[in-house]
This record gives sequence, structure tokens and C-alpha cells, in this order.
Amino acid sequence: CDSPNGFIDFIYPGIASTPPLPPDYFLNRMILAPRNADVSEINGTVLDVMSGEARTYFSANKII
Repeated sequence: CDSPNGFIDFIYPGIASTPPLPPDYFLNRMILAPRNADVSEINGTVLDVMSGEARTYFSANKII
């Protein structure tokens, strides 16, 4: 792949298509990176390519 977007398109073909993607779309597709800074940059690029509205999900590490 010649560019980050080409790499993302290779790993996640059709990710820019109209949502929703099937539930198992990401099942066997992943990009591994050695540093959290790299992960954040890649995640930001992937999110920019995806269409649709962004959502934030919150979680807790204890029973409430």
C-alpha cells in the first residue's frame, strides 16, 4: 500500500460505504501498532474515512 488510506482500505474494504456495517465486519480485521500514539492516529484516520454519525459509549469498571 502506498499511503495510510490505501492501507486502511486494504484492511477494511468498503468501510466508507453507507452504514450500518454488518456486526461481524471487524471480526478478523485489525491493525496492530506498537505505540498508543500510533493507534490513536490510525483510529482517527479510520473514523475520518467512515461515513455516518459518531457516537460515544461510556462504561464503568464496577457494578453500579
